[in-house]
Amino acid sequence: MPTEYSAKPKLYRMPTAFGPAIGPRQAPEGMAFDPATSPEKFCAYAAFRTRAEPLEGILPDGFALRGTPTVTFEFSYLTGIDWLAGRGYNMLTMRIPVSYRHEDALVEGYFQPVVWENLTEPIISGREELGWSKIFADLPPPDESADRMVFRAEWMGFKFLELCLSDFRPADSSGLNTSPVLHRKYIPATQAWGTADVDYVTMTPAGGSRARLVKAASAQARLSVFQPRWEDMPTQHACVSFLAALPILEYTAAGMYSTVGGKDLSDQVRFYRP
Repeated sequence: MPTEYSAKPKLYRMPTAFGPAIGPRQAPEGMAFDPATSPEKFCAYAAFRTRAEPLEGILPDGFALRGTPTVTFEFSYLTGIDWLAGRGYNMLTMRIPVSYRHEDALVEGYFQPVVWENLTEPIISGREELGWSKIFADLPPPDESADRMVFRAEWMGFKFLELCLSDFRPADSSGLNTSPVLHRKYIPATQAWGTADVDYVTMTPAGGSRARLVKAASAQARLSVFQPRWEDMPTQHACVSFLAALPILEYTAAGMYSTVGGKDLSDQVRFYRP
């Protein structure tokens, strides 16, 4: 059953002066969000094998690559979102298979070093409440023809990533593994420049979602990451330059899928180091 607003602790985000903040994990008083029907999501993804060394260089302490060094990019187009009163937004994620050790716990899942979204509200709530490394990009609807679909990510007119899918074939599943997803939550300290108020790992657990698969297809992929000049992407230059330098040695999976329903991620876990 949907969770009522009054049954949850009050959540605040800046600006705090006007009361609790409405968002994915907090409905207006007297209302409830239904994870069985919201959101509707269409996703396109491609995974490829690459060299281990550059991936190892961006892993936080306690992390190690797990299995074949692989990178997965996934575009998601979300609509019918309850907490946005039926509106939607788009997302592009990057994931790397890892293991993470915290004290006596060992988690095998994926590290998500960066997420792009095209709307302020999910960026802020995801960064501050969940610890997802979310930043902004323009993520227009895909270009579709009879035999292919092209997905693009842009920043102020500069196209930095493009995924072309073709040769679609029906599939029984999304083709993606369901595993925990790990993030590094970092919030800098005011005045004490160069230090952090918050610096720990968070985890989005597998399971608990009400999402149901509507349809899926496998595909052939061609992924391109374009090297920007500093002037093209001054605040994201280091991130996109790293991605552009990753060699694509072999595509290991690609496809599309659609789902209905989900979860509000209030099961998010933090691995706190005092």
